[in-house]
Amino acid sequence: MAEAAQGTDPDLLRDAMRAAGLRGLWVAASPGPSADPERALQERFSAGGIVRGFRGEALTVEGLLYLIDETEWPVALTDQVLARVARGILEGAEPPPLDAFPPELTEQQAVEVIVLLVGGRGPRLWRSARSPSLADGVITAAVAARKRWEERTETMGGPLGERLDQLDVHVALLFDDGTFDRGTVSLIDALVKPRHGVAYEQTTRWRYLLPKATQNAETPSDAYRRLFRDNGLPEDSFERRDLRLYRMRMQTVSVDQGSTGSR
Repeated sequence: MAEAAQGTDPDLLRDAMRAAGLRGLWVAASPGPSADPERALQERFSAGGIVRGFRGEALTVEGLLYLIDETEWPVALTDQVLARVARGILEGAEPPPLDAFPPELTEQQAVEVIVLLVGGRGPRLWRSARSPSLADGVITAAVAARKRWEERTETMGGPLGERLDQLDVHVALLFDDGTFDRGTVSLIDALVKPRHGVAYEQTTRWRYLLPKATQNAETPSDAYRRLFRDNGLPEDSFERRDLRLYRMRMQTVSVDQGSTGSR
């Protein structure tokens, strides 16, 4: 396992860890640039980087814990089905029953699915749902997105039915990529990478900024301050014991383009 961690192939490292009966890897924290795929995996982990097939679990000044990411989704089926289902629901169709989906998309696994309506300038509206399967998640998120647009019809520029064909529908997964220990607040700016968003959870309520919105802030800490402010919390809420701060990753899995694209 140590030899694989000094290499650059995440698949070899996962295989070695599974053979040893291990789910996680603990490394010393050494924040810095981490995107170079030619760097040793252990260096990328220590820098707080994103490594395919792994996700962050605990981010502390003593070290960083990464786990093997066990999430599974059939890419081809996902691309063909999920965004089309989301568009149909947004158009007003009744959600299909779960048994109408390919079995691979109803496989039980805890996921957070986000449905985004995207125009020429980026996302116009989105909603996410924590669900027990990909199929269940896309239904819940699409229904919530349709309801949210209806609540904001005037500010969104008119009824969704008149605007939807001009918008692309994206379906993505949101991944928790590591919880910040309260003593790690000083490392937030170093450990939140360009592909990360920022998020917090408070009891059963969670709020987040997508990666693009996080990048638009001057620093990731400023993105957190905006997130706190937008949700009625003091800007200095980093140390609150009732909040769990974490970084979040988004992986688009399906796109259905509107009439302005290649739908």
